[in-house]
Amino acid sequence: MTTRTRTRALRPAARALVAAGGALTLGLGLGACSTSGSEEGASVEDVQEDSADVDEPATDYAYDGVYDSAFSDDQDSYVGEEVTLSADVNEVLSDSAFTIAGTGDTTVGEFLVVDSASTSGLEPELTVQATGTVMEAFDVVTVEEDLGVDLDDDLYSDWEGQNYLMATSVDTSVAGDS
Repeated sequence: MTTRTRTRALRPAARALVAAGGALTLGLGLGACSTSGSEEGASVEDVQEDSADVDEPATDYAYDGVYDSAFSDDQDSYVGEEVTLSADVNEVLSDSAFTIAGTGDTTVGEFLVVDSASTSGLEPELTVQATGTVMEAFDVVTVEEDLGVDLDDDLYSDWEGQNYLMATSVDTSVAGDS
């Protein structure tokens, strides 16, 4: 009798928890579906500003934004951290690496992105959103071993010892200014 009483007493509470969880899930799903309009012909900054207007769940990225002086000036503090950078491709070095350029209103230099999954279809001025870990002291031999690829050592000599992004994903479908 005691077991039966406890079971019946728990059922309404369990139903309430399920209903609350369903409402929360529905609310989060609807919030993530909202959009702020067309992004066709938008610049990297426009896409970033529009993204800030959308009620999305918070990310766990140490930095999530445009590759500009705000990131560049503090890039050493992001070493070992996962970040998302939005920028235009500056130069495609290989199937496994490319550089991104600072936005038009900044003077930041190129930043090397090494893509662990190889992204096809990259070309200069294509706007991308690259997510990965900021790594310290690029070493071509170490990167070759980590990725199982053969890179042209001479092509990467300018990047030796510099911070770089080891990308886990590169989104090439970001609306840009092209």
